[in-house]
Amino acid sequence: MVHLKNTPRQLNHLAGLIEVFKTKLMVPISPAPPILVSVRFTYVLRDWAMHEWPIEDEKGSATPPPEGAWPCVGTVCDPIFELHLAATWPNLAEEMIVDNETYSDLDPTQAPSWSVRVKIDEEPQLLLGDLLKELLVVAAGKSDAMFVPPEGRDEGEGRDIQSALQRLTEPVPSISTLTSSVVSRARRKLTRESNNNVIPELLLNAMLEDLLPDVDPPPAPEPPDESGRLHDQLKSCSVSSLTHRAALLLCEAYQQHGGVRGMLHLWQEIILELRYRWDNNILLPWTEHGHPDLGASLLHQKLQLLNCCIERKRARENEALVQGPVEEEEASASEDEFFECEETVSDEDGSPLTRKGSVRRNDVFRDSKPQHPDGRLKRLGDMRLLDTGAPLYVPITQEPAPMTEDMLAEHEQSLVELGHGEEAAKLRAQMQSASLLSDMEAFKAANPGCKLDDFVRWHSPRDWNEGDTHSDDEDDDGGNAGDEQTDQPKPRGRLSKRMRLPGNIWAECWQSTKSVAARKQRRLFDDTKETEKTLQWLSSLRPSQLVLNLLPCLVHAAMQAFQVSEKCHPSLSLLYEQTFQRTVRATRMQELRHYEVRPLPRSVDPRVRRSSYRSSASWR
Repeated sequence: MVHLKNTPRQLNHLAGLIEVFKTKLMVPISPAPPILVSVRFTYVLRDWAMHEWPIEDEKGSATPPPEGAWPCVGTVCDPIFELHLAATWPNLAEEMIVDNETYSDLDPTQAPSWSVRVKIDEEPQLLLGDLLKELLVVAAGKSDAMFVPPEGRDEGEGRDIQSALQRLTEPVPSISTLTSSVVSRARRKLTRESNNNVIPELLLNAMLEDLLPDVDPPPAPEPPDESGRLHDQLKSCSVSSLTHRAALLLCEAYQQHGGVRGMLHLWQEIILELRYRWDNNILLPWTEHGHPDLGASLLHQKLQLLNCCIERKRARENEALVQGPVEEEEASASEDEFFECEETVSDEDGSPLTRKGSVRRNDVFRDSKPQHPDGRLKRLGDMRLLDTGAPLYVPITQEPAPMTEDMLAEHEQSLVELGHGEEAAKLRAQMQSASLLSDMEAFKAANPGCKLDDFVRWHSPRDWNEGDTHSDDEDDDGGNAGDEQTDQPKPRGRLSKRMRLPGNIWAECWQSTKSVAARKQRRLFDDTKETEKTLQWLSSLRPSQLVLNLLPCLVHAAMQAFQVSEKCHPSLSLLYEQTFQRTVRATRMQELRHYEVRPLPRSVDPRVRRSSYRSSASWR
């Protein structure tokens, strides 16, 4: 094939080209065989406008991203840089078409076949891939230098506190000096606050209102089946949860409002809003109730723990409001009871006399006033106490303390550091028996006259052997058996062998506990303390730590974006499965070295590479 820079005049039309074609053939047959002609006119548009382009629906308005989807997926600009339009006349006999210097039947608008082809930029600027690469750089600690811990943000006030004792020895300042000092300090504080406000106030308020609305938000829709698979296997959280929404919003602040400074600005405002909700007993939206889900990301567990603290605080305060008047009546009633007391004296034969209102038996004083049951929840079937025969009641107990995975690891480490040996094992058992002690105290309060055997029958039925009888030398003195007996038949049975071993922790705890209802006990879970620890943990996260805790949610959203491409192009199915398995491993390891953004491999069909307009995020 020869390309001529300047085309001869006789070759500018179809008739001249057919004549040249016949001359080159030199067919000796007469007449010459018919010739079929196919014509194509190609129009190339290279002056393509490179501008940001939105995704619009049929009505012309921008469509919002689906629930939990990544909002910034695709290219910054239109990746098409050339448009080829071809008008084709296929397989026409030379007698059917006329194209010479004076006339032509080849009108592109009348062509029987049109086709369009586009050329795509091989390396476009990608929103998802580039953003993830930048965040991985931040997670590596490149931006930690600009982070100032909360306790060091007001250095002027810190110096004022440190020099408070020195000021006591200074002379009394004048009014003008005090005024100028206060004004200059206020001016510096306002300057710092204005410099820290990277995001405009109106936009910031709109972000916070969308993330943490003042009114109860509508229930989040259920994720589709494939998103459910991502949720079940990835150690992240639900796409409709507060954590997932916050992660995407923080990425938006990073991308559009000042990078790391914008992300930190929004993060600190979120923490202030969380503290406001704690102070005012407002539950977090889009956050599951109950104990933290250890299968979710650590950041999501922290928000679940904070929500659990708010629930406990609300329940405690509501209970105090309801039971407050009752407790006052009980206190006033107890104050109105008087007992005539006398000093201990000896009679004529020298035997000691006890005070009135008390009895003495086996050198142990016991109050003759009967104990009133307190903190009963319900009866436990037809079971009765072994000694008194009274019905056995299930007590109201404290709920176990909710813990996140880092709290469990810290508790486990403290137990390991105790070492080995008998004393360490005993101390370790005592540290783990706080909940057991609380249950014993509540059980004693709900069942006066009970003993350890009764508690075991309720708390650990496997350690009670029904039908066995006690030996005469195995009398359990761990209970507070009542003096009066009923006519009810005693259940036949005995404690298991491990419960009857010397030095059993259950028996020791039973001997040391008192009769205290759950509402009067010391709290097993101090929600105020845990809330302060959680908020301190959130506010002290450096940029690298914050991004590392956001990565599980971000890769979850990235996998959703990759999932859309996989559904459009079945050839990506194998790559999607490989990427999915790497993503699951990365979210569970929670280490930066397991994350890496990669482009689509060269083995993928080039047509798919060019038409997807997306980057594939694969995680090693």
